[in-house]
Amino acid sequence: MEGSLFESLVRNSMTLITDIDKSESMVVHEGDMFANAETSEEPTFKLDLNDKDVIYDELEDLMGYARLKLVKMMYLDANSFGDEGVALLAQTSALKKLHTLSLADNKLTDAAVAALAESPHLTRLRVLYLHHNHIGAAAMEALGNSDTLSGLTTLYLKATSLGPEGASALAASPKLRSLKELYLDRASIGNEGLQALCGSEVLDSVEKLTLPHNGLTDSAIDMLAESDHLPNLVTLDLYKNRFTEGYAQKLKKAPKLKSFKFLQVD
Repeated sequence: MEGSLFESLVRNSMTLITDIDKSESMVVHEGDMFANAETSEEPTFKLDLNDKDVIYDELEDLMGYARLKLVKMMYLDANSFGDEGVALLAQTSALKKLHTLSLADNKLTDAAVAALAESPHLTRLRVLYLHHNHIGAAAMEALGNSDTLSGLTTLYLKATSLGPEGASALAASPKLRSLKELYLDRASIGNEGLQALCGSEVLDSVEKLTLPHNGLTDSAIDMLAESDHLPNLVTLDLYKNRFTEGYAQKLKKAPKLKSFKFLQVD
């Protein structure tokens, strides 16, 4: 890729992370910034290639890019490399210190998630965006049983094809015990899927849970209130479900929701 237009695009899409907690960054053009970063033991760049129509061949070039090891946060939403490209990414050793990966809106299937789950390199991944993809129960089973992805703290599954089966597969995970934020908007999990999650240790560490547009009814409120696995829940989004007016407010007084503070409903 050296000297190519794609290398120029990649280089100009890399920003130096100045505060990982606030995700603030500074545009970098100077060669000395790259030079200083290359001497660091930890990756210090964000690479944003969202909606750049990156195809498999270009992704293959990117995976061989010498400065890829400097990337801590990688955004590849809305591109064209498909499951095959994700499999290639998962086998790239230069990403062994990657912290954040976004693959939203890439028409991915369960096979892509399985490739990530089987990666020998992505063990330091903490934030994973998979929203707006065609992933379901098989993907959740692979992810939930993955040693590689067991350290995830944030998981975005908005607008996927999980359904009750996918939520149940996620709930059955023996590995995911570090999640702090779980996004399940428009995942069609219904009361059945929520019931499985409410009985799961996967939620023990969750501080933020979003469930808009999932066809939930009043019994879902009861499940949440009575769950033994939400002691750390602080924020809950239940927007656009099917609750009786005011019924969700009982969550604010639920004894088992010891940390609960913020509720979003219609």
